[in-house]
Amino acid sequence: MHLGQYQQNTMTSRRRLVRLAVLGTAAAVALAGCSASDPAPQEEPPARTTLTLGVVGTPTSFNSESIHGDTVANRAIAALLDEHLGTLDGELQVVPNDGLGRITRIEGDPLTVSYELFPDRVWSDGTPITLDDLMFGWAVSSHYFDDATYDETGAVVSGTRYFETADLPDPNARTSRPTLDRAADTLTLTYDEPFADWNRQWLLDRPVHVVAAKAGVTVKELMTAILTTAEGDPSAPVAPNPVLAAAAAAWNTGFDATDGALDPASAVASGPWTIGEATSTSLSLVRRDDYQGGHYPALEGVTIRFFPDQASQVAAVAAGEVDVANIGEPDATDLTTLADAGVTVTTGPTAQTLQLRFTDTTPNALRQAISLSLDRDAIVEEALGEVRPDARPLQSFLSSPATGPTYRQLTSGNGAPGTGSDVGAARSALDDRPAVLRVAYDATDPVSASVFSQMVSMAAEAGIAVRAATDTDIADATLAWVGEDESLYRSARDRLAEGVTTVDAEKTFDQMTRDTDPVDVLAAAKEIDRALFEAYAGVPLLERTGAVAVGKGVGGVTYTSEPNGVPPSFWTWTPPAP
Repeated sequence: MHLGQYQQNTMTSRRRLVRLAVLGTAAAVALAGCSASDPAPQEEPPARTTLTLGVVGTPTSFNSESIHGDTVANRAIAALLDEHLGTLDGELQVVPNDGLGRITRIEGDPLTVSYELFPDRVWSDGTPITLDDLMFGWAVSSHYFDDATYDETGAVVSGTRYFETADLPDPNARTSRPTLDRAADTLTLTYDEPFADWNRQWLLDRPVHVVAAKAGVTVKELMTAILTTAEGDPSAPVAPNPVLAAAAAAWNTGFDATDGALDPASAVASGPWTIGEATSTSLSLVRRDDYQGGHYPALEGVTIRFFPDQASQVAAVAAGEVDVANIGEPDATDLTTLADAGVTVTTGPTAQTLQLRFTDTTPNALRQAISLSLDRDAIVEEALGEVRPDARPLQSFLSSPATGPTYRQLTSGNGAPGTGSDVGAARSALDDRPAVLRVAYDATDPVSASVFSQMVSMAAEAGIAVRAATDTDIADATLAWVGEDESLYRSARDRLAEGVTTVDAEKTFDQMTRDTDPVDVLAAAKEIDRALFEAYAGVPLLERTGAVAVGKGVGGVTYTSEPNGVPPSFWTWTPPAP
């Protein structure tokens, strides 16, 4: 019984094995036939050679230096297209561009500075970059020929303002007309007075040959006008020089979009890119084969995409449509969204700071009491802790952590007070008498509103009633955002001009305007800070947070402290590996 069963099972198994062998052979033959007719395996996709930069705004001009072309979108284009004799790094420090030429301080008093251009550098249309371009840039930025008089609104009431630049000329940066040494490819500037920021005057602007063509004049005619027209005198205005006036009109509006569209032919660039295509929503850049400077990019191209607002920009980064973006001041939701998408976000300080600034009529005892009552550590933690846990209270009137080494050196020995509160000392400053402080601030700004609320509760412990100033009140103090310039000299000038000042600070600044050595400028800035802290001129509080988002695998992109600025050193950016 058992044996029969075993034999039957064995016979059945053998038949199955034969059948499987036949089927296996047939299958092998079939597979062999299929493999002979199948297409070759697909090749790997080519390695990426371009990146996409996301920017908020609409491009309107290839001249971001003009008063109406000075926008975030236009400055982003200029950051990639326009090359100068210097750049700013992520901490807003000047980096000389030794691939284009060099700036040299020849003498300190009178301050004499030479500009040298290397002879083989060309614009993107193949035209050589020459001293004529530097001379034209000086004519634009110096306003040497202007003889205009202005009313309180800034409108010209007499005379001529030629070039409508976004930045007003610095009165301490006046020079005589430059001299040219064409054999040595150098231009020399001699300043009327020593000037601290001589190394930030880069001169190279729009191509002079393009401006001349748009103005309907020759380069020789324009250079003759620049070299011979008398210096402007607002007290004795004269008829405008027709060649300069034509060039100014071309510079002011000739690089702007027409009917909403930019003309790529107007974007003759000094940097390593040329324009491919330009629309109101995107602009493509292509690497120049003839570029000979020091910023040759690793990428073959960059596409700039423009977005109507930060929300759409962040969404595009999260979706992988944008590789690099300065996303401005992020909130916690933005950071979470981008982290979940695998995007690397670096947060840090920007050059916009929030300061409490007392008026001249605010009693000194009240200034001192308020300053002592504020727990600045707690204020910063509440305002910035969620997006930037390492943020610390601001310790200077003139600079911020956005300037990196400059700020660190300045705040070492500038008289900055402690960052906590001392309620007892605050009460003593007022002899335990109650007081009222009326503060003007922007209630629609969430950070300002949060800080004001904390000021109310902190000052109350010292017997001070902090109230929002009404339209009919004369405010005792202002809680306001101010832009800190990357230059200590300009920042000091602006703060003192805005009323945050003392007699000692003014005296020190007068000397600072004559300093041409960075060491001396830093020492003067420390003295100005110390004078402002000693007089309780105000309370520096905190700086806005910036964020740079970088997509998966993208390399070489670093943080920038410039609000809305393009991350520096685009020539080091690299695409994701395949």
